[in-house]
Amino acid sequence: MANNDLDEQFVSQQRERLQEVREELLRIQRGMEEDEQDRGESEGDTQTDSGDISQSIFDREMDATIGGQVGKRLEDVERALEKIGEGTYGLSDESGESIPQGRLEAMPEAIRTVEEQQRLGG
Repeated sequence: MANNDLDEQFVSQQRERLQEVREELLRIQRGMEEDEQDRGESEGDTQTDSGDISQSIFDREMDATIGGQVGKRLEDVERALEKIGEGTYGLSDESGESIPQGRLEAMPEAIRTVEEQQRLGG
């Protein structure tokens, strides 16, 4: 099932945007991995008070949350790029319904309609 509602120029622009978003997300992931390594090396035996330990735990929890969000968005970007290759970009993975062009412009990695995404809790 192909999406004939979107013109080739729009899809081409979206492919470029998605590739840029993918590169940025990969840079963020690499940066987080490097930060984690640096933090692990510098923490060593230097944490002596509960404030340092609490800050370390908070930092790790924040990194895990952000890392999870980056990972999920990266999955959606990769899926949207696959859909462009399949000719199904702009069609929901859930229902096959058309995703409005305005939603795709705002969020090029959208692979579901707004209603379907809300039902999934995101």
